[in-house]
Amino acid sequence: MKKVMLATAIILPLLFTTAFSKTKTVELKFGHYSVESHPAHLAAVMFANAVEKRTNGEVKITIFPNSKLGNSQEILEQVKIGAVDFAIPTEPAMAKYVQKFNLIGAPFAFKDYAQTDKFFNSAFEKWVSSDLSKKGFTYIARWEWGFRNYTNSKKPILTPEDFKGLKIRTPPDFVNSATVKALGGIAQTINFAELPMALKQGVVDGQENPIGVIHSFKMYETQKYLSVLNYTYNGTHLLVGKKVFGKLTSAQQKIIIEEGRNAGIYMMKAVRDQEAKQIDDLKKFGMRVDFPDTAPFKTAASSVWDELKKKVTSSEYKEFLKLLDNAK
Repeated sequence: MKKVMLATAIILPLLFTTAFSKTKTVELKFGHYSVESHPAHLAAVMFANAVEKRTNGEVKITIFPNSKLGNSQEILEQVKIGAVDFAIPTEPAMAKYVQKFNLIGAPFAFKDYAQTDKFFNSAFEKWVSSDLSKKGFTYIARWEWGFRNYTNSKKPILTPEDFKGLKIRTPPDFVNSATVKALGGIAQTINFAELPMALKQGVVDGQENPIGVIHSFKMYETQKYLSVLNYTYNGTHLLVGKKVFGKLTSAQQKIIIEEGRNAGIYMMKAVRDQEAKQIDDLKKFGMRVDFPDTAPFKTAASSVWDELKKKVTSSEYKEFLKLLDNAK
C-alpha cells in the first residue's frame, strides 16, 4: 500500500508539470502606428483574437496602437532586437534592412489596386522572404496602407509647378522626400506622431498619406486642399521576429500565418471600400478635392527612379521591373 501511495505521489506532480507545460501561455507584443478606428488596428484585433481562439489561449497577442511603442521604423527596430514581436511596417521602413523594398514605392509604379494585387500575389514573397530572414524577420502576410496623396493649407496642387514653395512633411523615407523635391517642393521630415501639431502650428504647409489616414487623423481640420494623385503605393507587411517565431510549435506557426493572411485580406477590403465615402466626407468637411492629370507629375518625378536604381544591384532592379511588368 505504501508503495502504491509513493508511486502516486511521484506520478501526479509529473503529470501536473507535463500538463502545465503543454498549456503554458505565450504572450506576444504587436506594435503599430494607426489610431484605433483605422482598418490597420481593426485587422490587428481580428488577427490577435483569431490566433488566441484557434490556439486555445496558448498564444496571446497584446496590441499597442497609435505609435505607443514608436513610429514604424522604431517598432521594426524593436522587433529586430526582440523587444516587440509583431509589426506592420510599410516598405520604406523595411528598406533600412532590405534596400529593394524602396523600389516598390517608386513614384507612379502602380496604376491601381488591381495591379498591386497582381504584383504582390506573384513571386513577391519569394523575392523578399530570404533577405528579411537574414535580418531577423519572418514574413507573414501583406496587409495594406494604400496609395498616398498630397494635402496642404495654401493652394490646390494641379500641376508640378504648384509644389514650388510648399513645405511638405514626409516620413524619414527616401521615396517620399525625393519625390517632393523632384516636384519642386520643400520636404521636411517630421515624426508622424508630431504631424497633427506641426500642421496646426503651420510648421509645414502640407503632408502626404493615404485617404484613410487623412480621414482617420482628421487632417481636414488644418488642410484645405487634397490632390488625389496616388503617386506611390504602400503595402504594410505583417512581420514577426524570427527567433520568437522559431520557438512556437509548427501548429501555432501555421495558425499565425493563416490568420495573418486573413486579417490582411480584411484590411485591404476595408481600406478600399472606405475610400470613396471618405473622399465624400472630406468634401463635406470643407476640403477641396482635385484629381489632376498624373502625366506631368510622373514625368517630373522620373529622376527618382534613377536614384532608386543606384540603391540596389542590377539584378534586383531587373527582377523588380520583371515583377512589375508581369503585373500590368
